[in-house]
Amino acid sequence: MIKFFRHIRQRLLTENKTGKYFKYAIGEIVLVVIGILIALQINNWNQEHKQKALMITNIRSIGEEVQIDTDNIKKTIEILHDQSEAARFIIPTMESKDRIIEDSLKFILNFNYFTITPMISERSNTWEILNSSGIISEFPDAELLKMLQNYYINFQEIVTNFKNSANPTRYEIRKLKYELFSDSEHRKFFPTKTPRVPGVDVYNSIFNDKRILPLCRFIGSTADYFEEEFKSLESKAETITEYIDKKYY
Repeated sequence: MIKFFRHIRQRLLTENKTGKYFKYAIGEIVLVVIGILIALQINNWNQEHKQKALMITNIRSIGEEVQIDTDNIKKTIEILHDQSEAARFIIPTMESKDRIIEDSLKFILNFNYFTITPMISERSNTWEILNSSGIISEFPDAELLKMLQNYYINFQEIVTNFKNSANPTRYEIRKLKYELFSDSEHRKFFPTKTPRVPGVDVYNSIFNDKRILPLCRFIGSTADYFEEEFKSLESKAETITEYIDKKYY
């Protein structure tokens, strides 16, 4: 193609057609400029297409990570619900004058629920990468962006608060359990798939240690409070995954 244009220019010069030569040269320059502009436009379109495809991939990745959060949140809610129910069964018995245990096995198994410490891991994720890289400024979906910002702020607040205020008490009562009960008595109800009622000394240890009842009250109270907090967080997470599934798949 270049040789073809060069041949035309040379022919115009040899025929002494200077005017036509300059007109042709200008036309050729215009064609070159148009070609460059078209190439740039195509390149920009390709870049935009790649960026859009990458953003959709990132949004889908966020959806998958929020789904993992949802699964962990559900497990935490189940544990907190068990602890809340355990408190309703154990605390009235411990506060009563006679301290009569209607179901000894249920009592000790419920007491053991208090030692479970739900853990929701805070990990590096796609949302953090988008924020730290500044790509979040190019987020294409204002509605989803608002939901994600609200969710991750709420997630951080609840998990941090639970980790700092609720879990230490559960660690403390777990430690006390191993302090108060002998290993042989402890193994009768944990860890085993066929729990048995431990000896009377185990129950006496629970009732007579003044540290136990306040810890049980606190665990029951925090279980009630954080169960509702995590349910609210679960609802936000499910709304996000449903939105992403509907719009980006």
